[in-house]
Amino acid sequence: MLSPENRTRSCATELVCRDCGRRYPLGEAVFKCHGCGNGLDIDYDYDLAKERLAEIPPAEREINIWRFEELLPIVDAGALARVGRYSGRTPLIHADRLGAELGLKKLYLKDDSTSRPSLSYKDRVVSMAVARLLELGKEEIGCVSTGNVGTAVASLAAKAGVAAYVFYPSNMEKGKARACRALGAAVIQLDGNYDQANRACRELALATEMQFANITLRPFYAEGAKTAAYEPVEQLDWVSPDHFVIPAAGGTLSSRVHKGLEELETVGLAETSGTKINVAQAEGCSPIATAISDGSGKIENQVPQTAAHSIAIGAPGDGPLVVDAVKSRGGAAATATDDEIFEAIDLLGATEGILTEPAGGATIAGTARLASEGKIGPDETVVAIVSGNGYKTLDEHPEKSWPEMVACNLDSMTEVLDEFRQHGVGATSA
Repeated sequence: MLSPENRTRSCATELVCRDCGRRYPLGEAVFKCHGCGNGLDIDYDYDLAKERLAEIPPAEREINIWRFEELLPIVDAGALARVGRYSGRTPLIHADRLGAELGLKKLYLKDDSTSRPSLSYKDRVVSMAVARLLELGKEEIGCVSTGNVGTAVASLAAKAGVAAYVFYPSNMEKGKARACRALGAAVIQLDGNYDQANRACRELALATEMQFANITLRPFYAEGAKTAAYEPVEQLDWVSPDHFVIPAAGGTLSSRVHKGLEELETVGLAETSGTKINVAQAEGCSPIATAISDGSGKIENQVPQTAAHSIAIGAPGDGPLVVDAVKSRGGAAATATDDEIFEAIDLLGATEGILTEPAGGATIAGTARLASEGKIGPDETVVAIVSGNGYKTLDEHPEKSWPEMVACNLDSMTEVLDEFRQHGVGATSA
């Protein structure tokens, strides 16, 4: 039992199964319902959270993912202090030049490509998972990753002083794997796609009792994604946007942004019921978008066939939650081909000077499609989440050539400049 001085201000109460209603103590190391086998969520005392939130003004709160710790699940202050102190609170950028290209006057980018320490939104969720690991008194953490979870686990585990084991599928992004090794983590590449690797890691976790960030720690891991809702609403002076556009893989981010928006309204910080959630996926792996667009609401697993590896999850664990979030808020889904994704990456770079990875390219391409279809209006406020950094995935981008070994003289250099000026300069004019 923690003493009052060793407790955070968290108002979390229990683990709960949203399907059958079974409840578990918050301190119990459980991640799925013993009754129906489904995943667990975390409940809070929102009346108490409202009181506690009013006790400390925003100016006195930490500027990181723990800013509103009353609505996060970590109760051990010692665990909270060791992880995520520099994660979150990423910029919200008014993308005026990109917005002009897409016909959107009030387009904002939640730029998680700058998140610390590993330059993706996964720092939010992995911070929560590592903190939970420390609460449980464990010293090893594993994860199964398409890319960014691995680098986040490697980074945050290193700072927390715990050993990290990163399991990648056969089509891993080697740059991210090399980063994990440089950060001191063990990297294991499995002979299978992400969904096969995920099933194998689940078996390994149950057999060895190793805690996995996005499997056995998932109820806590997922709660970190709510901070991607809290932050932009606060950055917009507590006026919730008309739309979020979010890349979808396993579905954690979009489903928990939905929960975070509901919580902001419940505790009286913002009116959020009018905010729509829209999701973007690659055409070559779009089980969630398909379930929304065809009206069935049923997730049919797919075999990923896309260069957008970080969102290539054909069996999304939180897929049904995303469908519910999008439909209940009146949102929509969009898909993009790989060519469209890379074109969107170039457009974002050429207009806003931000280099994102294919997942972020899917967000921009999806936003463009939703705008062109009239599902996002030109005067509506839009927050599009740029989830990861493109400097980590340059090997995946189509190669663009440049003049090589130009002679160091005025005539040669002027000739090259004239050619560029004739054909245009910028990421979109390859």
